[in-house]
Amino acid sequence: MKNLYFLLFLALIFSCSPEKPILKTVDFKPTWDTIRVLKNPYKGWYHHLLDNGMDGYKIKDEAVFRSFPGMDHFYLRLAWSYLEPEEGKYDWHRIDEVVAKYVPLGYKISFRITSKETGKYPGSVGQELNGVQYATPIWVMKAGAKGVVSEVWNTKSWTPVWGDPIYLEKLNNFQRAFAARYDGKEWLRYVDIGSIGEWGEGHTSFSTKIPPTVDELKANMDVYLKNFKKSQLVVTDDFLYYGKSKTDTKTLYDYAVSNAITLRDDSPLVDWYLQNNLKTWSVTNPEFYDPLYLKKPIVFELQHYRMVKADGNWIGKNGAGIIPKYKHSGAEIMQKAIETMHATYIGYHGYCEEWLADNPKLTNELANRCGYWYFPVLAGFPSVLKSGKNDISIEWLNKGIAPAYHKFEVIIRLESGNPKNSFEINPFGSGNRTWLPGINKTEKYSVEIPSTTKSGDYILKFKLAEHSESGTTPIQIGLKESLIDQNGFVELGKIKI
Repeated sequence: MKNLYFLLFLALIFSCSPEKPILKTVDFKPTWDTIRVLKNPYKGWYHHLLDNGMDGYKIKDEAVFRSFPGMDHFYLRLAWSYLEPEEGKYDWHRIDEVVAKYVPLGYKISFRITSKETGKYPGSVGQELNGVQYATPIWVMKAGAKGVVSEVWNTKSWTPVWGDPIYLEKLNNFQRAFAARYDGKEWLRYVDIGSIGEWGEGHTSFSTKIPPTVDELKANMDVYLKNFKKSQLVVTDDFLYYGKSKTDTKTLYDYAVSNAITLRDDSPLVDWYLQNNLKTWSVTNPEFYDPLYLKKPIVFELQHYRMVKADGNWIGKNGAGIIPKYKHSGAEIMQKAIETMHATYIGYHGYCEEWLADNPKLTNELANRCGYWYFPVLAGFPSVLKSGKNDISIEWLNKGIAPAYHKFEVIIRLESGNPKNSFEINPFGSGNRTWLPGINKTEKYSVEIPSTTKSGDYILKFKLAEHSESGTTPIQIGLKESLIDQNGFVELGKIKI
């Protein structure tokens, strides 16, 4: 029935022409490729290169990592005390070394700079004094910022009072310097607001157990909003709901969303959340993400992969084994959690070599499924194009779980046997921003043929691409590779001009 409607739509378009050309149609469905991993921007996997300090999840085999399907960016989480050991004296080398090594290879970067960690110096925090660990630099405390020393796992750590005016002043100065150096960089995917809570997650479960107040949370968000004017900001869901009433949670959620801050969840497949939120696939607040995902990319962070396995919640190849106490496989729970959140960026939170060896098929499937995943369904075009405007139609399907948040455009190519006569056209108003998940969308492209065009036989082609300052980047679509030429174009058929 959909095909009938599409053909009727095309017939209506072409019936408006004084001379009715022959209508040609192309059904792309038999040529779909749902197996090959498409390498596209602004979506995909990320790797925790720095996590719980300097030593977590280092890449053991670069060759394996570079073969990782759909790898988009590195996630760097490190304590503030590494970066500003003395007030106003900054040490960026840990970040800049990663940027210098991996950005030229095409990878992007994201950040969370934390003020509280639970591990020890020198691996997890940058400073220690009298056996107390400092993620926030010691000099902030010495400047008069209030804080509390607490002990967990035989480790004493200093927790700042999140709304203390001296703490906020020093934090603002640091974030100003950080933003001056990194905000708006082409390779920067997003910046987490990591200045409150254990590991920057917004909760104090392993220190004071005193929930940050609404005013404290807003004040910390304001520091980032004041300094980051270009890059996407992110908060964890704990930041908004930990120890909060429904009213306060809504206040914080509305404040974040109204200021264009997006969300992440750091807890899927944590066993406690599986026990309490199995109906929502361990996602605590599914309502946070819909309809937010229609406007902003969502970030999914798996519980530390080795801990998922240690808890017995990941069984067999590709996590396909059923977990007896939950009656679902780990892979199913992960996949459903990603779908519930409509996540664009997904992290396995472990060593890439171990994850890939255990989960080769699942890695490919989720690389495609997260974010957008475009397929042409049907195309229609006249057999003869004339000088002036001509209409071409393509029906698209987004088989991903989120829209794209950047504009991509269709490019039409008319290819002649004589290369000098070949040319390309950008139809006015073409774009992808309304291609929502699971919805077929028919686009009509008005193709303007210049009067100076040589008459004759041409091959009509198209591709999807992003135009930016650095050039034109083809956006891969789910067709067999054999149908795509070396410049990213797909043939529609032969026409005459």
